[in-house]
Amino acid sequence: MNDLLSGLQKLGFSQYEAKAYVALLQNPRVTAYELAKQSGIPPSKIYEVVERLLAKKLVATLDLGGHPKYVALDPKEAVGGFRRSYDEVLDFLEGRLEKLFSRDQGNASYVWNLVERSDIVSRAVEMIENATVEVTLAVWPQELPLVESCLQAADDRGVATAICMYGEGDPGVGVVYNHPTDQVVLRDQGSRRMVLVVDHAEALIGYFPEVSEANAVWSTNVGFVQMAHDYIRHDIWVIKLVRRFEGPINQAYGPTRDKLRDIFNPEYPEVKVIRAKATQEEAIRRRPERERPAGASEPVSGVADPRSA
Repeated sequence: MNDLLSGLQKLGFSQYEAKAYVALLQNPRVTAYELAKQSGIPPSKIYEVVERLLAKKLVATLDLGGHPKYVALDPKEAVGGFRRSYDEVLDFLEGRLEKLFSRDQGNASYVWNLVERSDIVSRAVEMIENATVEVTLAVWPQELPLVESCLQAADDRGVATAICMYGEGDPGVGVVYNHPTDQVVLRDQGSRRMVLVVDHAEALIGYFPEVSEANAVWSTNVGFVQMAHDYIRHDIWVIKLVRRFEGPINQAYGPTRDKLRDIFNPEYPEVKVIRAKATQEEAIRRRPERERPAGASEPVSGVADPRSA
């Protein structure tokens, strides 16, 4: 019941108006005094509340002799009236605000912070619903159901979809790549992450920790969008390579690919080191011969020149 009253208040009902309307739906043809008792509204306030509901055309009066009795308008008609009214206002605002917004040359340089899970999901759904060409998505099974239906709708519109799936899951649309080391990814990232790019035009990066609030950033900034798109593509490339060459990769780097993921300890000869920490002798050897101290004209034995690798 509290959720119902809260929903009515979001439509502009006062607390007393919401209580009175709900009470009338359950108990039609009652006097104002009876309505006050059934709704818990103070009798001194009930006539004022009823008058406001009458003005909103949510309540009608029955004159059956004696004290007037009241009935509530059919909920379908009431909700339909609110919907039409709000649609008219929203259509008007959308057009007028868009004209004002265009003077600011768009929002390409802005990065918006989203700190509520519901706001993150709403933005992701809106992005996919507006997609016209392609959707690329990296997502975990816990968040997939939140966008599954709009992914299906996008697929029905002919939008190309590629999904990097951390763990098991399949929305039934597009091309889905299941990440083979999802638990390693979770350990490295510290939380579940959702990365969404639509039409190479906008990107959303969301974080869903287990013990703290979800948060995300969204932008149409070109650099931000490209970074997010590259993130998804590189993960998909890794999945394709691992699936194709899983045996040799496991043999070289282990089943969890920890060595592969360690970027600070490169392995020779797979990785060519362009720049390593130079010793004092290396620094001297790299100077032109005329600048070397006496006795240091020959290369130091055992130190390889990285440029010769």
